[in-house]
Amino acid sequence: MARPKKQPHELRSATVKSDLTVAEKCYVQQQAAEAGLSEAEYTRRRVLGYTVRSVAGASACDPALISEINRLGREVSALGNLVNQVALYCHTDRRLRPEWELLPSEIKHLRRLVEAKLEEVVSRDGP
Repeated sequence: MARPKKQPHELRSATVKSDLTVAEKCYVQQQAAEAGLSEAEYTRRRVLGYTVRSVAGASACDPALISEINRLGREVSALGNLVNQVALYCHTDRRLRPEWELLPSEIKHLRRLVEAKLEEVVSRDGP
């Protein structure tokens, strides 16, 4: 599936030009490389006052966060399997188990948990 098109206000169509010395340009290139960013992205973040971290000195990932995301992934998988069982029951004219009536609310609850965890991940990384 293709990526959704951005709204006009979300497009990065405006440019800023700055004159630098050769030494300054080399410094910007070096800092961008250390941060693992393109020159344009590094400059944009610095101009807007965002924090730019060095990739070399930063920890790649938080083990507790990875563990939590993996746990949520297992829950999503288990719910997916249960949804498949419900679909099979529906197509074979069998009666649904009473506890399966909770399935829609469980799916919504898990969706909220996943969304909250993804927001946490995004907020940790910055813009």
